Amino acid sequence: MRHWVVPVILSQVIAGTSSGQDSQAYAVLEGASQNYAQVHTFCAQFHQVIEVTLLNQIRSGQGRMCQRPPNEFAMRFSEPAGDLIVADGESVWTFYPSVDDQQVLRFSGLNSDDRFNFYKNLLTDPRTRFKAVYQGIEEIDNQRSHRIFMEPKEPQGFRSAVVWIDLETELIINLEVLDSNESIRKIRLTDISLNMELEDEEFRFVPPEGTRVIIR
Repeated sequence: MRHWVVPVILSQVIAGTSSGQDSQAYAVLEGASQNYAQVHTFCAQFHQVIEVTLLNQIRSGQGRMCQRPPNEFAMRFSEPAGDLIVADGESVWTFYPSVDDQQVLRFSGLNSDDRFNFYKNLLTDPRTRFKAVYQGIEEIDNQRSHRIFMEPKEPQGFRSAVVWIDLETELIINLEVLDSNESIRKIRLTDISLNMELEDEEFRFVPPEGTRVIIR
């Protein structure tokens, strides 16, 4: 099944705020940010649904996501099998054989992983970079979580985001992204593991022989 991966992060337009709501939102986000700063490695199973509103299509995918701060990141899809995003610390590689098995994209430059590593993007300096509104507590699969609306203060390639942060672990377990082209991406994270040993190969990618590498 074909899927799209949208450059980082989010939005579900929900209006209304107060200084009290903002303070609570930032308190939760900064707690999650401090918690994330202590993480050496992070892995989770993900399920992704993308609503391509302009084409009236829904596309889904699932697989395993891992991170090793500060700038290594990987999303490897089991469905569609073989699709991946890998940030090796210097470049970000994307390969979607379900769409085109002859093309690899390589994004280079400092912090190039930010456009794909939604977790890092959302939790880096949230007070400075985002407007935030606390929207209450919701339960997702028996996990009580804070629901927070986030909107970039400056252009970041997406319009806004809704994140759900677990009350106990202070980890993002669910999110929704409204991209600038009106596509909406929803990601659910489960089976989260922290500070596990990861092989370097988890964050390495070698383009298959015969593929065309396009540098962006």
